[in-house]
Amino acid sequence: MQTGIGSILAIAVGLGADAFSVALGVGAGTRFRGQAFRLSFHFGLFQTFMPLIGWGIGTSVVDWVRGWDHWFASGVLAVVAAHVFVEAWKEERQTTETDLSRGWYLVTLSVATSIDALAVGLVFGVMQLQPWWPSLLIGIIAAGMTLSGLFLGRRLRASYGRWIETAGGVLLLMVAIKLSQI
Repeated sequence: MQTGIGSILAIAVGLGADAFSVALGVGAGTRFRGQAFRLSFHFGLFQTFMPLIGWGIGTSVVDWVRGWDHWFASGVLAVVAAHVFVEAWKEERQTTETDLSRGWYLVTLSVATSIDALAVGLVFGVMQLQPWWPSLLIGIIAAGMTLSGLFLGRRLRASYGRWIETAGGVLLLMVAIKLSQI
């Protein structure tokens, strides 16, 4: 099965919105040197590899879900979109003076912003899509969105993160609706 570049780009931007909003918050709340490279590199790296891990899992269950794979894929993306909406509109927003671009903070943030990419990779496996180029594109876009989020956050020093996350959720939901109509 083949998916168009438009759908892959929408998925990549939807997934990258989470990394962007975290970077926006980090950029607005702190002034540490070296964060831009560390955060964008690690967010991009995790966003690249998580879909590949999910794809490996998805290909192992493809025979089990073959008759309803498009509904499964649509449902997973809808759940990911719902998760993005909930996270975007949580009341608790934390600020910290800790350098979040180092050590376990960096690993935790990288995993947290790429869990949705794991679910998307699962969809790739179930839908029998080749994950290599989409995963690379997802990682590159996430890295770029992280970098732009850091710089924009530093310039604005305001919290527009939830609106960006909401837009990402809308993109993912649109792709989910498109998949359900296959």
